[in-house]
Amino acid sequence: MEIKEINKPTRNWTVDEFADFLHYRLQHGNRESIRSWWRSASLLRKLEAAGLAELDGGEVALTPSGSKLRDALYLLEESDELADARLNLRIHRLEDPHAAPLGADTLMLLVAGRSGRVRVDAARMLMEDEGGRTYADRLAKCWDPKVRILAAPYADPHLFLNETDHDVIEAVIKGGRADDVCRERWTSPDEPFGVRFAAGALVADGEQADRMLATMTGYERIRFLSGYPRLAVGKRAVDACHADDDHAPLLETDMTRVPDDYLREALESDRHWGIKLRVDDYKKALREAMRLERLFSGPDSKVLAEICGQVEAEIAKEEER
Repeated sequence: MEIKEINKPTRNWTVDEFADFLHYRLQHGNRESIRSWWRSASLLRKLEAAGLAELDGGEVALTPSGSKLRDALYLLEESDELADARLNLRIHRLEDPHAAPLGADTLMLLVAGRSGRVRVDAARMLMEDEGGRTYADRLAKCWDPKVRILAAPYADPHLFLNETDHDVIEAVIKGGRADDVCRERWTSPDEPFGVRFAAGALVADGEQADRMLATMTGYERIRFLSGYPRLAVGKRAVDACHADDDHAPLLETDMTRVPDDYLREALESDRHWGIKLRVDDYKKALREAMRLERLFSGPDSKVLAEICGQVEAEIAKEEER
């Protein structure tokens, strides 16, 4: 049957109705007791209206046209022509379990199709198959950013040098694919802030961070350092707060190694409540720690030193995440 002949009688079928017709109803021939159709009443009405099935006593029987359609659908859902089939048949084939997976060429055709849901499902299926990952470079050029995100952990990272979607950049970085060329491009002041923000994960030292911050607005600095607390250290963090006082509280819960003069300024002002609350929390924690330290023989206790070392290591790991 031609694809048009298949699509016409199935134009209003749901995903579940395609699944029922192909894999759950009439699995032992062309006749089945009407009692098993109580959950597929809508499909039965559509089959009867199209002349594909009829009631014969207490059974539902496929007509010759119905048998022909079912055979054609079986072939269609395993062929490259699936890309031209009804949307709900494509969704059924991608999302319902089948004995054999779709071939990579068919999946690539589905990625090029009209439906965003089908594109993403097909791309995900390709990337989950190690052999299908050879198509990642082609998917990296897809206009749909959701497809590019799926390809990002496997594709050549240089294909994304002109990428403007920060979610795609983040996917490349999380996939461990970004290199020095990527970092230089994505941290450039010519890039949108969303791209530079995502590229902050690649910034390894303070000098790189300072170069990026110098090209940002006050609000962007606060947002950037709030997103990367490991960089919100000392004078860098204080300068960002001074440059955009209205948003300083966003940063005061993240900044570390704060100089005494800024701490004093914050504590004596009628603002900077983030800093004041952190100092209060420190007093409470220190009081409790000093009380518990009486357990140990003194500040030179080896056990105390070991525990302090363990806690410092745990904090360092948390800050790296």
